[in-house]
Amino acid sequence: MTETLSIDDLIAVLDEQVRTGLSQLRQLEAAGKVKMGAYGPRETLCQLVWWSATAADGMESVAVDGAPVRIYASDDEMDARAVGRLTGRTVAQLADQMEQAQARLRTAARSLADHNASIFQHGDGRADSAQQCLEALSRRWQACLVELQA
Repeated sequence: MTETLSIDDLIAVLDEQVRTGLSQLRQLEAAGKVKMGAYGPRETLCQLVWWSATAADGMESVAVDGAPVRIYASDDEMDARAVGRLTGRTVAQLADQMEQAQARLRTAARSLADHNASIFQHGDGRADSAQQCLEALSRRWQACLVELQA
């Protein structure tokens, strides 16, 4: 994103991207265009579900003076693990999980006193703030929407 949006604006953008993306994914599944076991939009949704739920975990923890979520593997490894953890779930089941994660994320982001506080701590010492996580999730959803529309 070229400009820094407020948390409420980021949440609104992300909410719209999630709604649009889930609608398109549900349509693809209904049309038989989402295949289990083949890497595609379903697997991307697995990754988005995991990152959204984990970002909510981090925000919820930090909001009550807890520690950020520790992520010991690379982002690519975490993406692969997310797909593995959600094996066998349909797009409809994943969409339900995404909606729940998005609701938690929305509430958790608004509960933070400091949106620049670290909610992820990576094994390499890198830290991500709530603001950075919301921006990253928005970029991932935007890329997903572009792919779905192609």
